Amino acid sequence: MSKKNILICISVIVILLAGVAIAVSSLYSGVGADGKDSLDDSRYDLFHAVPSDAVAVLGFSDLEEMVGMLSRERHPLAPFVMSGPEAFPDFLSMLSSSDRMPGAKSRTALSLHYNGAFMPLLVIDAGKSGEEMPENASALMAMAADAGLYADYVDCSAIVSRDSGLYRRGIVLVSTSDMTVKSARRHLSRNISVADSDGFAEAASAVDGQTLLFVSAGGMDKIFQSVFSGKYRKYSGFFSDVADWVAFSVYSADGSHVYLKGVPSFLDGVEDFMTVFSSLPASDCRVSRMLPSYALFAASVPMGDCSAYIDAHDRFVDTRSSAARLESKRRALGKAAGMAPEDWASRLSIQEAAVVSFYAGSAIEQAVLLRAGAKDALSMLLDGEDAVNMKNYRPQIHPYAYSGFAASLFGTLFSIKDESFFTYIDGWIISGSEAAVNEYVSGRALENTLMEYMSDAGLPDRMSGKEMSFASYFSVTESADAAGAIFSKDFAASLSASAEGITYEPVTLSVSMVKSMPEISVEIDRVSVRKSKPPVFERDTLVEVSKGPFRVKNSGTGRMNLFYQQDNLYLCLQEESGKGIWGAPFSAPICGRAGTVDYFANGKLQILFASGSKLYLIDRLGRFVSPFPVDLGKEILLGPDIYDFNGARRYNVMVLHTDNTIDMYNLQGRKPQQWKGITARETIKGLPEPVKVGGKTFWVVRTSLQTLIFPFYGGEPLTAGTGDRMIRTDSKIVPGQGNTVTAVCYDGKEHQFKL
Repeated sequence: MSKKNILICISVIVILLAGVAIAVSSLYSGVGADGKDSLDDSRYDLFHAVPSDAVAVLGFSDLEEMVGMLSRERHPLAPFVMSGPEAFPDFLSMLSSSDRMPGAKSRTALSLHYNGAFMPLLVIDAGKSGEEMPENASALMAMAADAGLYADYVDCSAIVSRDSGLYRRGIVLVSTSDMTVKSARRHLSRNISVADSDGFAEAASAVDGQTLLFVSAGGMDKIFQSVFSGKYRKYSGFFSDVADWVAFSVYSADGSHVYLKGVPSFLDGVEDFMTVFSSLPASDCRVSRMLPSYALFAASVPMGDCSAYIDAHDRFVDTRSSAARLESKRRALGKAAGMAPEDWASRLSIQEAAVVSFYAGSAIEQAVLLRAGAKDALSMLLDGEDAVNMKNYRPQIHPYAYSGFAASLFGTLFSIKDESFFTYIDGWIISGSEAAVNEYVSGRALENTLMEYMSDAGLPDRMSGKEMSFASYFSVTESADAAGAIFSKDFAASLSASAEGITYEPVTLSVSMVKSMPEISVEIDRVSVRKSKPPVFERDTLVEVSKGPFRVKNSGTGRMNLFYQQDNLYLCLQEESGKGIWGAPFSAPICGRAGTVDYFANGKLQILFASGSKLYLIDRLGRFVSPFPVDLGKEILLGPDIYDFNGARRYNVMVLHTDNTIDMYNLQGRKPQQWKGITARETIKGLPEPVKVGGKTFWVVRTSLQTLIFPFYGGEPLTAGTGDRMIRTDSKIVPGQGNTVTAVCYDGKEHQFKL
């Protein structure tokens, strides 16, 4: 597994508890924590009931805390349980909605076991054992049974030794699997548990607090199987040999902020990529001011001493028997460029190396960013051209002669697909594809930096700081498509549900040196951004055009059906259950919309859709209806949306044309006589939304830069603002008194507009 993929996985999987394990296990090894290697601590009593095959364990101060954290679908940690069997989240919901939660203040442990899917096991302290089962235990078991779970009450005094913390205690075991419950009882009786696993006690000695997290690095193959898509599952083997257990203290885990902090504790002598940092001085991380607000992923390695970093990296490579191959690669690069990579780095005096991924149009692009301390860096990169005047230099795209140099020196985290071009901005060298570098040269990338965006979101700059060795960033909300490609289907769906209603969810991981020891911090923030820098450049110019399915009413059956287009262009109608009704050949893509009309005003509905420049009508039996198609005269990008303004079945449609105009037509293809058209300077992102204000209908149009409101018959926009008084693209338009609406502008405030 390449170090690049290791670190990408680090920053992505921290969204789930597994991410913490990967983050820690791939950041440092060979670092032991001081303290007793013992579990003689009441915080760990319940862990002795957790079977040894657990891949993750959470310890909570009480059941109420656990339910509050994991029962809410939109909590950042909800995917931990929501992507598993439904019965378990149902049980948590039942507990959450209970007037008097049984065992609310009882200490609780939650573990995950893998058998083709995650199997949760709850261990709840039921108080002192006795001849009769405690009332709370009975109530918990009854609720578990109602949710379809398996539960058991264990009087520990009958099966554990007198020196056990569970002696004379009763516990309730709850799981989605009967085998897991029986396994827990069996492990208890044999005095074997997860607490006896290699490295568990060492990890436990490194953490404080009452809410604790333990993840098995050796169980990474199971975690990857459940969480990641097939492309990423193959990387699990690397982590299995890195560490035994990783422990974290959970300092915050509410609905808007999750904060985990810990010191790793691994077996001595285990080598890993990030050990290159353990003997090096930390430095300032400044990359956030050079990252676009729309970054999907970023990682940075600040370097107090570039040469020392390269030496440490080379020692790591040597442990992997890759030194000869790396040396050969460097010789080839140096021969082609006329300068050895080591000399190149020394002359540039590199102080920080970073990599970033972001969307440029519809494609994900990558760039390598190097903070150079040398004053003559640009002149050197341009081979000493005298014409270069540093004071008057304006960023432009240059051919890059040093592609692959950063990756050969600092690790394959910095290996990107295309590094053909570069530019130079404020002491930073930015290299990548022409499209990636152009994002910086054009001004789009730095128009609103990640540092500024975090500030506008009310967050501290989590990608900057002093005495840092590593920082990484992943935006959960930047792209649903990217998350869908990385995670398994179930986990991606759960992740999407947990982020619903959240406009910004960054996950950051940082490694800092505290008293000569590495301290790893993982933070997940969830905010609804209102204030942000008003955009000047267009970036998101892609208009989504769906193939369906579209819900349409079947007038013959009265049921709703699904109308869609296959990849072979066939048009299809099916029941919502999935049963096919008909398929009809067609020769061109449809334009992302379909709906029903009663064209003949006889109670029979037909399906109206568009393709090319024409409107088409097809009936419920798959037959095309005359006098359609109707040609509108110019190509349609998206539409039609169908309106029956007076309820007389005299339909009008709205379509977005490929020339960035919106027009209204009747079903004969004619525009209303009063129609003035709708357009904008920037890209219109979709069809207009009608809004009723003061008894009149207006059109809300979302563009790539702002939200505009137009009169019913089009014409000039009524709300065209400038700067931070532009209406945000995601703002709700709320009708007020008279002819007014309120909306949120880029200054983060609600403003009233008179229409």
